[in-house]
Amino acid sequence: MLIRTIVLLFIILLEIKILFSDNIIQLHCKNTMDGSKHIFEIYKNYKVVNILPNGYQFDYSIDYENKSEVKAYFIQKKNNFIKKFVLTFNINKNLMYDEMYEGTSIQNLYLKDKKIFTCNND
Repeated sequence: MLIRTIVLLFIILLEIKILFSDNIIQLHCKNTMDGSKHIFEIYKNYKVVNILPNGYQFDYSIDYENKSEVKAYFIQKKNNFIKKFVLTFNINKNLMYDEMYEGTSIQNLYLKDKKIFTCNND
């Protein structure tokens, strides 16, 4: 009975992994300016996780998604100052654009920084 339960549990866990693996894209991306490497995990219809070279992770909410493009954002508010980080993935060209906007109002942000990454889908 115990062996049957263990085998059944293993099969269920394997099925769950197979089911969810189709919903996650992992990209290894390199900054074209400074060569730094980031890992991005795209959880379809949910979020993007940016894993920095030092191990820190940031969750971005997906704003737009189709077969060839994913756009996600992360907003940081501190002392009446707003930073909005926007990631745009061009899946077909394996490119990712990282933009940072700043300002005191979410409706009136200006582009402060933009980076381009080349990506590999592993």
